[in-house]
Order: sequence, then structure tokens, then C-alpha cells
Amino acid sequence: NGTAQITMNFDKIDKKEYKKQLKYFNDYYGSPFREGQGTEEILELINKYACNGTLIDFGSGSNIYFWLLAFKNIEKVLCVDISKEAFFLNEQIRRKELYPNSCEYVIKKYDKNFDDTLKIRVDYLICDVLHSSINNTIKYNNVSQFGLLGLCRSEKEYISNLKKLYNLLEKDGTLLGANWCFSESYSKMMGFNNNYLSEKIIQDFSKKQNCKILVVKKVPIANDPNYDSVLIYGIKHE
Repeated sequence: NGTAQITMNFDKIDKKEYKKQLKYFNDYYGSPFREGQGTEEILELINKYACNGTLIDFGSGSNIYFWLLAFKNIEKVLCVDISKEAFFLNEQIRRKELYPNSCEYVIKKYDKNFDDTLKIRVDYLICDVLHSSINNTIKYNNVSQFGLLGLCRSEKEYISNLKKLYNLLEKDGTLLGANWCFSESYSKMMGFNNNYLSEKIIQDFSKKQNCKILVVKKVPIANDPNYDSVLIYGIKHE
């Protein structure tokens, strides 16, 4: 019907978790767009390589409408995350109670209408993807994860989760990914590092799966205490 479908009861929102998610939103998507963080390259990846049709986005948080502005023709979206409170922020954006100021950059860049983007059907699924299986009988034209897999503690865990996501693709579908590489200080804070992230991990994966790499590159990040660079890639299911 062209309007967002909320398949979730938002009555029981954890106030502490909501505050945490709201702070993240305000620090990043709620504030004006920051250049030089690799985000421009991710938006270009989406705009250039995403397919028309359906999208499943993992680790969505409260930023699905930001990324959706870069897609061309998405009919419906399934957002997957462990935080109901992050999804509640999306619902507040849809109801125009919150506005992600960073979207101004994307709206201008791709000549988009934010109201049209808010009409795309969005459904939600609460799931700890990294530690559970996913129903892969339903396939999607696009699978995306912008951040989530970078939380894997080892290369082995990363590859097994990447395969899990890849297996959700329709033939000729596209997997779009971006993972931020921790700085030394952030690694100490997190208690692990993700320095296994490299172009090679994606190149090896694509050879094994016999799929096509559309793009893979590491983009340096300036002036961010938490991240040194971001690994960006697009893979096509053939």
C-alpha cells in the first residue's frame, strides 16, 4: 500500500536503551553530514550498484531512512537489529517527530524527496544475527550491512556471517557492505580488534562463492578517535 508497516509493539520501550540510541542518533545521523568519514563512498556504492526491488538490512539501528535515500527503486525493506529502541527512533522519523539532519546532504546529492522515502514499506525483525541462524528460504534483491559484521571478533566469525548474509540473495542480487576498522584506542575499549578486515578477505570470499566483486576498497577516515578506515564492498550473486 506504499506506507510503512510497523509489525512491532512499541509499548515496552527500555528508557535507558532508548536514551543510548537517541544519543547515537544525535551524534551521527541527527547532526549535519560529516564529510571524510567514508560515508560518501558508501552512498555511491548504494546508488551505483543496488538492484531494484527488495532489501534486507542488518544492524539497521536508527539510520535506514538515511541509506534509503541513496537507493533508486526499493519496494520494501526488512530491518534486522537487536534493538527495538533503535527501531522506535525510525518510527519517530517516519512520524516526523525526529529529523535526521544528515539526510539533507543525501537529498541534495541524489535529488530525492524525503516524504517519498518515508512511504517505503519498512518491517522490523529483532534478531541477534551474529549469533543465530537466519531463514534463508526468503531471498532478497539487496542485502546490506553497514557496520554490523565489523563487530565479529575473528576473521572466521566474519566470513561465516558474511556467507549467512550472502545466502539470502536472489540470483543477480547485490550484497552491499561497509565495516569500520577500529583504532588502537577503540580496540582497547572494545576488548578486541578487527584488524583482520582487508580487501583480501572479500576477494577470497568471492572466489570461494564464485561471485563477482563490484567494488572493494579501504577508505581512510580522518579525525575520528574510534576508526582509522572503512572497508567498503559490493558483491553480485551470479
